[in-house]
Amino acid sequence: MGGLFCALFFLAGNILPPIQIIPGVPITLQVLVVAMLGGLLGCKLGFTVLTAVFLMTLAGVPMMSGFSGGPAAFVKPTAGYMVGWVFILLAAGLYRDALRPRLEVRPAGRRTSLWQAGCFVLTGAAGVLLCYACGAVWLSVYSGAGLSAFWPGFIGNAVFFPADLVKLLAAHLLCRAAGRFLRRMGDGRAA
Repeated sequence: MGGLFCALFFLAGNILPPIQIIPGVPITLQVLVVAMLGGLLGCKLGFTVLTAVFLMTLAGVPMMSGFSGGPAAFVKPTAGYMVGWVFILLAAGLYRDALRPRLEVRPAGRRTSLWQAGCFVLTGAAGVLLCYACGAVWLSVYSGAGLSAFWPGFIGNAVFFPADLVKLLAAHLLCRAAGRFLRRMGDGRAA
């Protein structure tokens, strides 16, 4: 699973052509993969895979957007967002490890599924906002403007928020589908 997620992470950062609303900050699908890491693997295994991605990047494997890798990837304008992924993973992982088991006690049904999706997106949104804060801090330091540029940078991330909410919902749906598939594989019913 870890290797599969590393490959997905590489594709998520490099599959889209470079689209930049904020100069130096490309739109990628990496938020989707990070949320899936937490939602499917939980905090512990998710952090293990994210650490592997960071180590591969540090070693020069082009895991980040624009096929970038090496130590320089950690000092680019997007480095703060990379640190912020930890909060998205933590939010999705805590949902999977702590909140989802409590929500599954209710009888299965459409309302329960909608409730679970809403909870996943809300917890993930908190992680995304913390990710934006990390990104805004780094961008303000990187630009030389100091922390006085934090709030304009943080508010500037609002253009990404609707798309990131859609990515969180997609991550939840993909995690549910993958979880059902893996349970069938474990039971030996899938052929």
